[in-house]
Amino acid sequence: MLREADDLEQSEEYDVNEVMSSVERGRGNNRRIIYLVKWLDYPERKDWMEEPFDNFSVGGREKLQEFHQRNPDAPRDYRLTDA
Repeated sequence: MLREADDLEQSEEYDVNEVMSSVERGRGNNRRIIYLVKWLDYPERKDWMEEPFDNFSVGGREKLQEFHQRNPDAPRDYRLTDA
C-alpha cells in the first residue's frame, strides 16, 4: 500500500507483477529486508521500486511467497511465513 505523501486520505495501491530480488539493509535492531518490485503495467526497469515488507498488501505478500519459493536463499523478512 503506497500512499501519496500529500494526501493520506486518498489511498492508491499498485499491483505487484513480480518481486525481482531482496536485500538486507541495516544491522542489529535496524536490520530489515527490502524487496525490488516490478509493478503490473510498469515493465520498464526505471519504474521498479524498492519496498519494505510493510508496504505489501495480502495479494502482494503472495508474490513475496512466490519469489522465495523460486529463491529460497534470498534474504527473507522474518514476518513472512512458509505457508
